[in-house]
Amino acid sequence: SGDYKNAALMAAQCKSGILRTPQTVQQFKSVAAQPGQSSPVLTYFSTLLEHGGKLNAMESVELVRPVVQQQRRELVEKWLKDDKLECTEELGDIVKPLETKFALSIYLRANSHQKVIQCFV
Repeated sequence: SGDYKNAALMAAQCKSGILRTPQTVQQFKSVAAQPGQSSPVLTYFSTLLEHGGKLNAMESVELVRPVVQQQRRELVEKWLKDDKLECTEELGDIVKPLETKFALSIYLRANSHQKVIQCFV
């Protein structure tokens, strides 16, 4: 029906997290944005960040990848400071070309010791 905000809110408020899957993200990604409106996938992630607390590993990667491509350091920094991303080695690898210190922070939180050492070499 096109009510992406409420669909995202339902996923965010579902306590079990059962609706927060790669399939859900793909459904939001597959819908084109209407003129003058945010893309449905952006609506999904902003709703999760606002109402759902921390993103899971898959969501973190899906959100950060295009943000890094757009060179939006300030968003990555804010989400890290606010503890909104689940830190994984994969996320650190995505962020590293943008900002090594952010990648280091992610690797430390992910207990990816080898990658931490690589940041200093």
